[in-house]
Amino acid sequence: MRLFGTDGIRGKVNKHPLTAESVLKLSKAAAIVLGKKSNIKRVVVNKDTRLSGYIFEPAITSGLISVGMDVVLVGPLPTPALSLLSKSLRADFSIMITASHNPYQDNGLKFFNSNGLKISIDEEKKIEDLFFNYDFENHKIKPNQLGKAIRLKDAIGRYSEALKQDIEKNINFNYLKVVLDTANGAAYKVAPQILYELGVDLKTINSSPNGININAECGSLFPKKAIKELLKRNSDIAICLDGDADRVVLIDENGKPLSGEEILFILSKYYLEKKILLKGSTIVTNEIANYGFEESLKKIGIKLLRVKVGDKNILEAIIKKGYLFGGEPSGHFIFKNSNLIGDGLTTAIKIMSIMSLKKKKLSDLRKEIILYEVLEINQKIDKEKFLQNQEKLYLNLKKIINNKKIFYNIRPSGTESLLRVNLQYDKRSIKTSNIQNIKVKIIKTISNAC
Repeated sequence: MRLFGTDGIRGKVNKHPLTAESVLKLSKAAAIVLGKKSNIKRVVVNKDTRLSGYIFEPAITSGLISVGMDVVLVGPLPTPALSLLSKSLRADFSIMITASHNPYQDNGLKFFNSNGLKISIDEEKKIEDLFFNYDFENHKIKPNQLGKAIRLKDAIGRYSEALKQDIEKNINFNYLKVVLDTANGAAYKVAPQILYELGVDLKTINSSPNGININAECGSLFPKKAIKELLKRNSDIAICLDGDADRVVLIDENGKPLSGEEILFILSKYYLEKKILLKGSTIVTNEIANYGFEESLKKIGIKLLRVKVGDKNILEAIIKKGYLFGGEPSGHFIFKNSNLIGDGLTTAIKIMSIMSLKKKKLSDLRKEIILYEVLEINQKIDKEKFLQNQEKLYLNLKKIINNKKIFYNIRPSGTESLLRVNLQYDKRSIKTSNIQNIKVKIIKTISNAC
């Protein structure tokens, strides 16, 4: 049985493996696999604002201390802050307690190595093996070998200063009117502080977490409140983060959200103009990114590498091939010369910097990209039935689509019991009514199979 999905461990609170007992045991297993056996023996632990963080933070702390690790508590802070702090504190590894954009009833764990990067699949499997098979009861350390825990009081300041070091000093943000939606999540304190220090005219919403309102009709998945506030204030941009602030959705001055592809295109075009990117350079995205985006990049001389869904795969390509940056339509963006982890606020500030330097509105910056129409089908499945019928189901779905002018991707969700089918088409050559007919057939076929 696997505990890890595409982005750490995630599930319902108080259901295996997201119980206090299991999480304590997981922290012990992680210490054995990821600990350096050095004299430092230090782990940084962060969390978002979910009520269940009060279960899992002490459970992890207890588990780590019991196997001789010192614990540095830094939350609640964004996931990218943990990556930075883990490196600066020279930790053996770090753990983030979050379920990202999911509602408060869910929680999860993300593990990072000593370099602040997500751990490998091999390391995940080793942790799982120990969790299920290791006899922790008969491998206890002596009382004088126990670790201890401290809470880092200046964690917000450390992250804030590190993030601002990446910003060009000559940029004037003072004229920008900004709406910030922190999703009542991990960035509720630090994001307004950073933007205030940059000098923007700021209105912050959804920044009063109570443990259960994280991602609740707000943030990157629900930008309506931010759009309403933006139009009311006649603002230049709205920044909508998710619960752990590793992803972002940006809204232009007309109240229209930008896709991840549009953000990547704006960055690519600007870096090309500044010769940070050269013609023929490659950026990275995933296999479901818009094919119109790829066509637009080709026109300005930029190549596109597609990898499997998951920011871990984007990062792997950037590190192995030395590409400058990449990202996903969902709002995760990774920069080689930055933190090497998705950071919603960093991405937003980069776009604001381009707006300021080029003296252009966000709606003008997004004009040159072509985007195909996208239909995303998320159908609930029984996982066991899906695994039994997967091969036949995929063949049937391909027969239903059967059009060279329709780009498609079929994949099971890594975090939920869903089968995702992504269809893309140029509406100049494919009728929307044809796509709707295909959608009905796809849903019926999946329902019958699993």
